Amino acid sequence: MKPTSLLPAALGLLFCDAIAAQTPATTTAPKPASGSAKTATKPALATATKPAAVAAPQSHPTLEVTKQALRVLRDECLACHKPGKAKGGLLMHQREKLLEGGENGAVVELGQAQKSLLWQVLKDEGDAHMPPKKQLSAAQIQSIADWINLKAPWDASVFDEAPKPRVVALKELPKTLQPVLALALSPDQKQLAVARANRVQLVALDQPNRPLLASLGDQTEAVSAVAFSRDGKWLLVGGFQKASLWELASRQKKLELRAELLGPINALCFSADGTAAYLADGEPNSAGFIRQFNLQNASLQATWKAHDDSILSLRLNTKGDLLLSAGADRMARLWQCSTRTLKGTYEGHTNHVAGACFNADATQIATAGADRELKVWDVASREQDASLGDKRVSFSALDWSPDGKTLAAATDKGGLYLHSDIKKHDGAQRSETSKERKLPPCGQPITTVVISADSQWVYAGSFTGTVQVYNAAKGLLEGELKL
Repeated sequence: MKPTSLLPAALGLLFCDAIAAQTPATTTAPKPASGSAKTATKPALATATKPAAVAAPQSHPTLEVTKQALRVLRDECLACHKPGKAKGGLLMHQREKLLEGGENGAVVELGQAQKSLLWQVLKDEGDAHMPPKKQLSAAQIQSIADWINLKAPWDASVFDEAPKPRVVALKELPKTLQPVLALALSPDQKQLAVARANRVQLVALDQPNRPLLASLGDQTEAVSAVAFSRDGKWLLVGGFQKASLWELASRQKKLELRAELLGPINALCFSADGTAAYLADGEPNSAGFIRQFNLQNASLQATWKAHDDSILSLRLNTKGDLLLSAGADRMARLWQCSTRTLKGTYEGHTNHVAGACFNADATQIATAGADRELKVWDVASREQDASLGDKRVSFSALDWSPDGKTLAAATDKGGLYLHSDIKKHDGAQRSETSKERKLPPCGQPITTVVISADSQWVYAGSFTGTVQVYNAAKGLLEGELKL
């Protein structure tokens, strides 16, 4: 089995019960639980029973029929039939791939829905029934029939749309489950925000023994992301289908961002001037979208599809004009904030990119993945400058010190590596492209890591609920924060 990033696995565990307990929204039928397809015992799109009669195509325009049908494929089927995860050998992200069929042969007979395996398995009596453990509505099934009878026209723009949110009934976290999924250092380096279970713990780093200052939060689900504004006055907190804005002086929640959000907010950040927020949104195993919210009135300003799978990391450069995203689709992408246009794609990982970050002047980015690769890229040329480490460990978190001197990379086995004096790769061995220091392992799976502005301190959160404190200057693991 290929290694997988710890963060998406952790979020899947935390939110799977909530998704399974969903109630369908009035605008669309619910999508199957992200784990449902994995538990199916029959091959995807196997032999079906004798088809029932199919209604004639509807009279509305071909374009609308096409959009309706492709939205069903996107929302109900694509998670298990996309590049990197093609159940039954069937891909549905492109028309030509769908028409090629899968391990059981063709699934679409153009113009003949009755003879098409794709339609047959959607019926209640289909064998094997798709999607597993769920029955699509009659309207959804009819839209597929109408579309096949029209010879399956295609509109690729549908796959760049964000689907409609589903109503989800959230359950309380078990008291024994207290994961730390995110950390953030305040701009003045005096506070550490710890996203632990369903609350944010504020820790004073400038006081003896680093005492707990406050505990913020009013949500049921786990806090999945946290970020300080650049003036240090505000805190963004990510949850499931929402994010909230907290004023630190009063320790009061001032805004809640909810419009059209789909799933767990895996990453977020403020704009440079603090008037907007960027959120990484999407359902597990589905496309990842970046949402831009106005923090004056909580309105949604923009949405764009950024990745073909969940977004796991989101960073803004110091200047505030570039946004860096990375995701489970093995890609890192750079966006121009003012126009929300793609400036570059950094492709080279073979598994989830768990973390991505800028150096001090945004001339380089670093990416760390579940494929055991830690890479440094030239932003302008999009070429790989260096490949660090020994490829023996899967990386789960990454941070670059604000002074640009030290890159901290954590692993899902509790390891922590510091890289400094990074040099452009000239054909030499990996170990010669940087000075690498391995800090003492903590013995717990690390989910998130931050390094101080002066590269002296490193804080690492774990899925077991602890935050480890490292004295990077001395190479010591000093212990755990008392939360």
